[in-house]
Amino acid sequence: MMKLNSQIILFTLIYFIIGSGNAQEIKVFSLEEATAFGLENNYEIINSEKDVEAAKARVLESTALGLPQLNASINYTDNLARPTFILPGEFTGNPGQDVEIQFGTKYDATLGAEASQLIFSGQYLVGLKAAKKFLEKTTVDFFKNKLAVRQKIAESYYNVLATGEALRIIDTTLAITKDLADETRQVYEVGFAEDIDVDQLDLLVADLEASQTFFQNQLVITHAFLKFYLGLTENDSLVLTDDIAMLIENRMKTDVLSKPFNYNQHVDYVSLNRQKELTGLQVDLEKSAYLPTLSAKINFQTQAQRETWDFFSSSGQWYNSSAFGVSMQIPILSSGERRAKVKQARIAFEQVEVLEKQLRTSLNLEYQTARNEYLNAHSIYLNKDKNRKVSEKIYLKTTEKFKEGMASSLDILNTQNQFLNSQRDYINAANALLKAGLDLEMILTRVNEN
Repeated sequence: MMKLNSQIILFTLIYFIIGSGNAQEIKVFSLEEATAFGLENNYEIINSEKDVEAAKARVLESTALGLPQLNASINYTDNLARPTFILPGEFTGNPGQDVEIQFGTKYDATLGAEASQLIFSGQYLVGLKAAKKFLEKTTVDFFKNKLAVRQKIAESYYNVLATGEALRIIDTTLAITKDLADETRQVYEVGFAEDIDVDQLDLLVADLEASQTFFQNQLVITHAFLKFYLGLTENDSLVLTDDIAMLIENRMKTDVLSKPFNYNQHVDYVSLNRQKELTGLQVDLEKSAYLPTLSAKINFQTQAQRETWDFFSSSGQWYNSSAFGVSMQIPILSSGERRAKVKQARIAFEQVEVLEKQLRTSLNLEYQTARNEYLNAHSIYLNKDKNRKVSEKIYLKTTEKFKEGMASSLDILNTQNQFLNSQRDYINAANALLKAGLDLEMILTRVNEN
């Protein structure tokens, strides 16, 4: 009945918010819907997706370096003051009389085009492989970021539900305590109760009101974090359709404990493996510096020299030239520079191999820890769930006894604290179980899964 009333209040609230004409956007999400929305709109995901696009462009760039290159050039010169040269008179048959002479024309124009082709380059071949491998690693890292965002969204969703549940319990308990305080005050005024009972209940109301304010503020904060991970603005409103009991039930239905763990498919291991391959290619790249580079080019050029600016005149003369060439660069001596670079690259590769062994052990340990924590969280949850039901029963019975004069305000204080503590422990245990299940699910997720 309480759940039905909560749903009625929820949809009534949605109706009035929509009907008010407020410009804010209302998002209604289950956990699955929130995750799907976040994986499309989260800021980190958007940037990570752009990293993949940039890596694809990098492959195209590396590929283009080995394809034909064509460049054109246009040069124009206006010789404002042509240089003057002094020729000895002996060259003109007038010894002792130097002659001033100017070479060139007033205007020069040159049009040219050059085509080049890389025939062989070890560095190009290795660089192209590295670019493709970098794309693979970036794609794996994108998948890793999606997992991280998915986990943050789920944890934030759990926190909102846990805070909301705690606030609901405080609200309900506060309402009951206020009624008791009012009834006790009325009884006291006619002389059938002690003032200590009234004061005691007033203190309980004050404490509950303080807790109510605290959880109201916490609910705003948890909503803000969830909206941030979803890529929403602070003006957007969130309505969550799942509840803790539903999520706990769904978690217990999963076969997460029966899934085998394979570190080879864990996203961290696959990412490091791609990094290892890149580091190995860096060794090959440094070795390729010992190999020659062969390229060819052909160019064409036409030039015009004018005393008047008439380059577009059909009667003007243009002088053509063309050349074809093959070039081979052969490394001979670097005084140990290339050898030192190869050694550094090999050391970096060996370091990654050490990290790979370390990560393998770490992931196995992480899996065992996550599995045990989930089992412990499940056991604790069942215990706290039982305790909160018993404490609620005791609290409600004590409340009835107090109304009948068979229990004191001190009994109310003790049973209410017991009730609130058990409810708090239950919410924390439920939240811990959901997060432990999520952690175990994350470590079992394979790279080839969506």
